[in-house]
Amino acid sequence: MMSLKTKILLPTGVLMLGLVVGLSALLLNNLVVSNLQNSLRLAELAGQQTKGLLLIRLEESWKTGAADRRLWSSAIAADARLASFLENSVAQAPSLVEISIAGDDNRILVSSTRSNSGSPLRGYQSLRALLALGPFNRIQRVFARGPDYEIRIPIGILDDPRSIFTIQVLVSTVLLRDSLNPGLQWIGAASLTALLVSLLFVSLLAGFISRNLRRISEGIDLIRQGEAVPELPASAPEFAAVQSQLSLLGAQVRDTARTAADFRSRVSAVLERLEEGILLFDPEQRLILSGGASERLLGRSLVGFQVSATSLGPILREAFDQRRSMPERLIEWPGGDGPAPLLVALDFFADGRALIRLRDPEGRRQIESQMGLLSRLDAINRLTGGVAHEVKNPLNSIAARLALLESMVGEDPPEAAEEIKVIGEEVQRLDRVVCTFLDFTRPVEMVLEELDLAGIARDVAALVEPDAARRSIAVHFSSKPECVPLWGDPDLLRQALLNLAVNALDAMPQGGSLSFDVELRAPDVRLTVADTGVGIPEAQRDKIFQLYFTTKQNGSGLGLAMVYRAVQFHGGSIEVESEPGRGTRFRITLPALVKL
Repeated sequence: MMSLKTKILLPTGVLMLGLVVGLSALLLNNLVVSNLQNSLRLAELAGQQTKGLLLIRLEESWKTGAADRRLWSSAIAADARLASFLENSVAQAPSLVEISIAGDDNRILVSSTRSNSGSPLRGYQSLRALLALGPFNRIQRVFARGPDYEIRIPIGILDDPRSIFTIQVLVSTVLLRDSLNPGLQWIGAASLTALLVSLLFVSLLAGFISRNLRRISEGIDLIRQGEAVPELPASAPEFAAVQSQLSLLGAQVRDTARTAADFRSRVSAVLERLEEGILLFDPEQRLILSGGASERLLGRSLVGFQVSATSLGPILREAFDQRRSMPERLIEWPGGDGPAPLLVALDFFADGRALIRLRDPEGRRQIESQMGLLSRLDAINRLTGGVAHEVKNPLNSIAARLALLESMVGEDPPEAAEEIKVIGEEVQRLDRVVCTFLDFTRPVEMVLEELDLAGIARDVAALVEPDAARRSIAVHFSSKPECVPLWGDPDLLRQALLNLAVNALDAMPQGGSLSFDVELRAPDVRLTVADTGVGIPEAQRDKIFQLYFTTKQNGSGLGLAMVYRAVQFHGGSIEVESEPGRGTRFRITLPALVKL
């Protein structure tokens, strides 16, 4: 997708280049027309002067007794002064290459190029016809390596349609192009100057916008940190509107945080008295989240758990068919020591998800971590809706105003490109911040297919290897067997592994080793990503999968949460082992694809 920076710079550059090219083409056409008209005047003047001198010579021949027309051609061909006149005329005109006089038999009698005397008079394209062409064709003809152009002046006797003599004046396109060089250099210098001045002017106009965008970006950073956004002076109504919306958004974020804290407090109070297991299903009745005492109450691992094959299947299907919640009921669940009682309740949500709650009538366990995750997801869903409305609309207004500024670009003042670049970077930064809010809670449509988990891990290892080499980190990959089939979404799994790899690289500032190990242990697949970095303190290990928890200075706190979500979507589990100063090991367990 094209960034806002590119959307601003590309049209501005194209507009400026188009204006400069258009003006340059207009100046070039005017220069060519002016030179052609000047050459035409010189050619016509030389032709008329030659005609006048020719008539004088004919009159002198008449007076000396050469009354026969056949003697006129001989007299003209033998006239050395006439030939000298033609040579001088060509020498004085910069674009004329030849002047010739031909008789009624179309043979040259005398020419400025004496070697052509006696040769047939060749035909050339008319110089007036060249001037009558369109601008593009005219310029193309002048700069092409084509033939010369002519003007002809026929000389005859009254009542005789035939010409006795023909004067031909040739204009050379080579000499004409030479005369255009000074003008072409001036046009090039003027065009380059106009382009530079226009770019500088755009950068000057963008200066005040970049300052306000920087303030807006700082305000969004304060919102992410949960702090109040101070009132900032703005020099344009659009920026004032954005800053006002940011202040309102900051207040909403703080209110949401307080609401979430109250919700967690109430959930904590409930969890003090309850011990439950939870199974969350998406609208396609796929298990996407499990937690609490689910495995203990069901007496089995939930990796590859198929609810349809158990006594919970009819309850889930009934809820989806009737699209309503089911009251708590007591069922008999088969266990290792025989059937055991199990309380089951189902909550059906408006978005099509269903939550099965499992409870042991004789005990309770805490489910605070999973319920806390659900509450945070719900709070973020409400928050991102406000972000999209309160921030995206003013950003669109800014983009529209910048498009208007593009149409105002002129030849001065002389500052623009650098500031336009700053505008693009700051608006792009705003987009990234807003997208950070939206990414995690955006509905995920899984595209399931048969894939090779070893191949995905191998690709991720190859992808991070150049960056790892730059940091003096060795990357290792191993798989047993080489191909490990899996049923899942390749994009989700690839992104999850990439997040783990990036975190591992960041955890080894002094270099080290990063390894990817894939192992098939039917009916499961185990993928281990291990590093030799700084490790994770014990106090932080229970928080690393929480939304927005991060120890990085510029971290978003979404990477490991998205890893956890991807693993849950695939019916798997993830464990972490770490020792400060010796490294961290993430172990992902997913259900293998069973070939029948």
